[in-house]
Amino acid sequence: MRDKLLPLGIVASARCSFNCGKNKSIEHLFFACPFTQSIWIQILRMCNIRRQILPWPDEIQWMTDHSRGNRFPQDLQKLAFAATVFHVWMERNRRCFKKSFLTRELIIHKIQEDVGARLESLKSSAVHTEEHYHSLGCK
Repeated sequence: MRDKLLPLGIVASARCSFNCGKNKSIEHLFFACPFTQSIWIQILRMCNIRRQILPWPDEIQWMTDHSRGNRFPQDLQKLAFAATVFHVWMERNRRCFKKSFLTRELIIHKIQEDVGARLESLKSSAVHTEEHYHSLGCK
């Protein structure tokens, strides 16, 4: 990322693409930037997870520990995590290279669409029809 290229003189600035005033790094981009943090918090809430955002290695470890198996909640968590990383990265690229911007709400909506489409493709699994998971799937 730009934080590594700045000392080499390859880039002139390592400022965050989301205009928070901090320097870019993987840690900052995904978990410390106020813009992306608000996206993560909303996605976690949609997965019925209420906790602080963790640093990158801890976030990966938490996800590994809590999403083992292939029951609906674990599938949802894995899909939501992957879709969030993907869409945050895509938004970063959109801002850096195309100079266009999506709102936080639109990014969250795109994440929901991707997760929903993938869940729909897994619909044949009996676990998705359980009443207990209905409200979780609706989010």
